[in-house]
Amino acid sequence: MAQQQGQQGQPGDGCLVAVVRPVVVAVVVPLRLLWELVVLVGRGVGWVLDKAVVVPLAFLWEWVLGPLVHWLVVVPLTWLWRWLVVVPVRALWRWVVRPFLKGLWRYVLVPLALGTAYLAVGFGKGIGWLAYHLVVVPVRALWRWVLVPLGKGFHHGLWRPVLYPVLRALGLAFLWSWRLGGRIWRFTVVRPCRWVRRDVWWPVKAEIRRVARAVRRALLG
Repeated sequence: MAQQQGQQGQPGDGCLVAVVRPVVVAVVVPLRLLWELVVLVGRGVGWVLDKAVVVPLAFLWEWVLGPLVHWLVVVPLTWLWRWLVVVPVRALWRWVVRPFLKGLWRYVLVPLALGTAYLAVGFGKGIGWLAYHLVVVPVRALWRWVLVPLGKGFHHGLWRPVLYPVLRALGLAFLWSWRLGGRIWRFTVVRPCRWVRRDVWWPVKAEIRRVARAVRRALLG
């Protein structure tokens, strides 16, 4: 069966190959040849351009245009930059800007800073002087010539002969009254309350509990 199927498939494959092969030969092969020709022509054109254009241009740039650009453009621009920009800027900095900044620092900023510092120190000293003479001196004089004599006079003239004995008597009276009041409170309030609690309330409370237990036992068994 396999041999019969293979024998039956071979004529079909041969027909397909017979149909496709002319198409490949008529279309693909010319296109491949055309592509190879284009590649070959491109390589030739590139070689011609390299030898006829690039090499002469490189030679022309290296030996003619490069030196001309260097001596006609780069060198003049470098010379102009150096002598028209760098040298004037350096001279301006050396002879104008730096001396101006030094003079500004030495003759303006430093004296201004020193003057500000001296002014601040003087202002602080003035405030201290005013505070000393307007606050410290009057307070010291008030303490020395008014409050101390008044205190001494009060201590010797009023405190020792009058106030101290009166306050001491008041303190002793208050202490005696406190003790007497404590005793009165103990005899009139504390002891009766203790007697009522011990001799009245506790027996009544115990009787109430006893009656309550008896009632509970009679009801519940």
